[in-house]
Amino acid sequence: MALPAIRALRQVDRLTVAAPAWGRALYGHLDVHLVPRGTVPAADAGVLFPPSFRAAWEARRLPRRIGERTDLRGWLLTDVLPRSTGHRAEGYTALVGVLGAAVEGPPTLPVPEGDPGVPDGHLALVPVSPSGEPVMWRGFEQLGRNCRWPVVVYTGPGESWPTGLPTRHALPIPDLMRALVRARAVVSNDSGVAHLARALGVRTLVVHGSTVAERTGAAGSEAIVGPSLPCMPCYAKRCSVGGAPCLDIGVDRVEHVLYRL
Repeated sequence: MALPAIRALRQVDRLTVAAPAWGRALYGHLDVHLVPRGTVPAADAGVLFPPSFRAAWEARRLPRRIGERTDLRGWLLTDVLPRSTGHRAEGYTALVGVLGAAVEGPPTLPVPEGDPGVPDGHLALVPVSPSGEPVMWRGFEQLGRNCRWPVVVYTGPGESWPTGLPTRHALPIPDLMRALVRARAVVSNDSGVAHLARALGVRTLVVHGSTVAERTGAAGSEAIVGPSLPCMPCYAKRCSVGGAPCLDIGVDRVEHVLYRL
């Protein structure tokens, strides 16, 4: 979600990005200086994309600290913006706008070269999430078994999904990118992989439970939303009412959308 904002900042000035180890795969093509997450090099200003207190505390010695008023950290910021109530990408746009950066277009990524070792034209399924039960639709396995195309399941580090369907586990980001661009379509929970697929131009369908597309959906993805409940959207890792009824979405409904993408 932050790619367009980072791209816009780089057009304004030299840029250092503090990111996890996978940052090079996402930001390396933008000609930025990458440092490990938690590192705060000397700079004129810091744009704090994470809304956490930790991010503001780590940046406290920078001359300017630009961020949203969240997590009781307003006193650590020099340029304080109200918390965005729209899509998170809109909040990022507002943050970099403080420095005169103009954001244009959706997230895009170049495709790494190489053979991903997956069938061309497969259905990519992303059924697992660290956010837990409230975002993990229960119909992924049946959807995969019904599918008329080859199917590959993608899981991340520390994740498991016991099924007989072909699975690629914990692929490095460049390998995951190579694999996703071979997919005919991606069906995913509301996760980073959905955003990655859309940035690569892959048709993507996102099944939403406790989350809403208007806040965290992948740009240009097709959204399927469950029953409307008073507790939605909660963005919680545990369902307060039990069983995540927000994800009571039939496989036939998802198939109907999938085959017309």
